[in-house]
Amino acid sequence: MATTPGIKLTCTHDGCEARTVARRLCRAHYQAAWKAGELDRHEKLPPRARKHDFVCPPDHKHADAATCFIQHQCRCDPCCAAHSARETTRRKLQAYGRWDSGLVDVAPVREHLLMLGEHGIGYKRVAQLAGFKSSTPVRTIIWGRQDPGPRYGEMQKRVKRETAEKILAIQPTIENMAGGAKVPALGTHRRIKALVARGWSLSKLARRLDMELGNFWTLLQRDQVLAATHRRMVEIYEDLWDQEPPHDEWHSKAAYTRTLNYARKRHWLPPLAWDDIDDPAEHPELEVVKQGRATADEVLDDVEFLLAGGEAPLQVAAIVGRKPATLAKLAERHGRTEISNVFGALAQRRAA
Repeated sequence: MATTPGIKLTCTHDGCEARTVARRLCRAHYQAAWKAGELDRHEKLPPRARKHDFVCPPDHKHADAATCFIQHQCRCDPCCAAHSARETTRRKLQAYGRWDSGLVDVAPVREHLLMLGEHGIGYKRVAQLAGFKSSTPVRTIIWGRQDPGPRYGEMQKRVKRETAEKILAIQPTIENMAGGAKVPALGTHRRIKALVARGWSLSKLARRLDMELGNFWTLLQRDQVLAATHRRMVEIYEDLWDQEPPHDEWHSKAAYTRTLNYARKRHWLPPLAWDDIDDPAEHPELEVVKQGRATADEVLDDVEFLLAGGEAPLQVAAIVGRKPATLAKLAERHGRTEISNVFGALAQRRAA
């Protein structure tokens, strides 16, 4: 840093050529003068000249952050007092081995963002899910600084821990994808076919999806669908999987029978045929389904009986042939709160 012209930077003590630290004395002579109580006899150095004439904005909150003191070189009393307190705390914590800058390595965060991008979750969507006001923090991690200036393109080495935790918490699931992203259509197709096997006609499902019947039929031929369409179909399936459409009067009864026959001819499986309807590896056997599966109430009664007999929840799930998460959801749908709580907690522990 520049100094005032004419100021000697070596110790003013006779015969000493060491660099000054304060009051134009070197460290050793400064300590000697301090012990002798003679510091007042030595002249203070004039203040150092600033690098530039940048003036701190008047509306800036001076003592709340280090920006004013370090970047703007503001030397008002609040800025100086706050900087001194921060430095004292930092040195003390470093001496105790407890110093934490609040920054972490950015490399794992950047790799996670690139992985999310490969799964169709872009940086703007990540910023939205993480709750950031803008996408700039995420964009900077991936491509470096984009603001014009000498630091353009500079890659970050560290990032705030809070920012890293929010980004790393985002997983590549369909629920996190943007509505326009494309996802495999398998789960959507299975849900549509399962509802048709329950008597819900394609026209009724198309109206619930706000689609024309022709477009809805085309949807069944595609390998991919929009994430928004998949999520909407999941909501419809959750509402209708355990219900039959109204078929009291002759017209609706004819449509109901026609829909069941339509699904039966194509060997479409009902909702209860699936343990995990989104699992590509699951292929229920049609003959087993035809023989009849236990109803939801029968399954839950068996679960309640086994739990009352002292069986562990995980063992009960294995006995009835259902996953803990499946049992929790099934119990919740049928108002069996105690069973839902037991297997919901078990599913969360296994997921963790």
